[in-house]
Amino acid sequence: MATHTANTADSPQALAELAAYLFTRRESILNKWRSACEQDPTLGRVSALSREEFNNLLPLVLNILEERILNKPSEVDATTTAQAHGLHRWHKAHGLMDTLHELNHLTQTLFSELRLFGQLFPRVERDVLLDVQQHISGLMQETIDGSVAKYDKLQRLQATNRANTLQQAVDQMAELSQQRGDVLRQSTHDLRGSFGIINSAAYLLKDEGLSEPERQQFVDMLSRNLGTVQTMLTSLMDLSRLEAGQEPLQIESFDAAGLLQEMVASAQPVAAERNIILQADGPPSLMVKTDRIKLQRIVQNLLLNALKYTRATPQRTAIVAVSWSVEGDYRWVFSIQDSGPGLPPTTVGTLGQQLKPTVEPTSVLGPDQSEPVAVLPDDLPPIPAPADMDASTRPTKGGEGVGLQIVKRLCELLDANLDVESKAGRGTLFRIRMPIHPTV
Repeated sequence: MATHTANTADSPQALAELAAYLFTRRESILNKWRSACEQDPTLGRVSALSREEFNNLLPLVLNILEERILNKPSEVDATTTAQAHGLHRWHKAHGLMDTLHELNHLTQTLFSELRLFGQLFPRVERDVLLDVQQHISGLMQETIDGSVAKYDKLQRLQATNRANTLQQAVDQMAELSQQRGDVLRQSTHDLRGSFGIINSAAYLLKDEGLSEPERQQFVDMLSRNLGTVQTMLTSLMDLSRLEAGQEPLQIESFDAAGLLQEMVASAQPVAAERNIILQADGPPSLMVKTDRIKLQRIVQNLLLNALKYTRATPQRTAIVAVSWSVEGDYRWVFSIQDSGPGLPPTTVGTLGQQLKPTVEPTSVLGPDQSEPVAVLPDDLPPIPAPADMDASTRPTKGGEGVGLQIVKRLCELLDANLDVESKAGRGTLFRIRMPIHPTV
């Protein structure tokens, strides 16, 4: 091997020549480093990185090495550079040991270049080579320490985020469990009240001194509350089956527009009795593939609730509007909007925590409500005492909480999103988005 001479009388001159040599050999150093990493069987992700991705900030580390060899102030902080390199490798899904092995290969490559320089320039003082070796060792140790520190910080942040996510999930499950318990307790309270009215009506019917109109009033009251009890028990049984997973899907192709039109037509007598204008708007045909019966149950729950709580007054026309349309090639949407009293702000957000979110803002009830808000219905009013049974002729909201729980479960089964918007004194809008075809 040919040898070259270097002026060793002055160590700074030798260090300058060594620094110049390493700079000239930089491309070879980086290529040798990559080759060593690719040949390491413990490193499996190197080939997936481009040259720029693999080198990342290590050329800056070599700049810092040159500045230290020449005893110049560093323009770049070694620790910051090392941490940034660690962050880059983290984002590339490299493990900590992979990064440490890579840096160890770079250290060995630099040592190899230092030995080669000693062979090419044999008259260079040994102390100069030892001094540069110490610079290499120190800088690479700082690089390793910085990368390890960054990995440690990222792992602690990741662990904290996981713990927070798990805690949020636990808290949400506890809250949902409490909400479910509240619904069931309210339903129990309503059932107890209805049974109380039934018992009182049955007892009063035994009075032989009742006039025929009074007797008929108590019979009507008895019949009405028996119907309420039957409806609530049926809803509770439906909810129980849904939660137990006993409602398998029966997927079929059918015309959703035809189904909605039929349901609106069947509800027209109820709307007419309550002086409500019930309108339906949408394309005449909309072929979908889903569970027809479960879709019908969703529409029935929401439509009957809208008719139940929307009232006409001399000052205000009562309207319930049902509409449907296609959204792109994969989804369709139907909405039920009423002109009722709306829902109170205190109930906002409960149902939304249990349903899949909608990606884009779609509010239509007001500019101050940029996104749909999911809400639960008003708190159920107390059942009147037997002495005030005449008040039971007013519409009640018993079972609505169970009804929305059923809607929620059915939406989950059908892979649907439910948005609810409400504005006090203006009304409530339920909007459901569903896939045109079931997802695989």
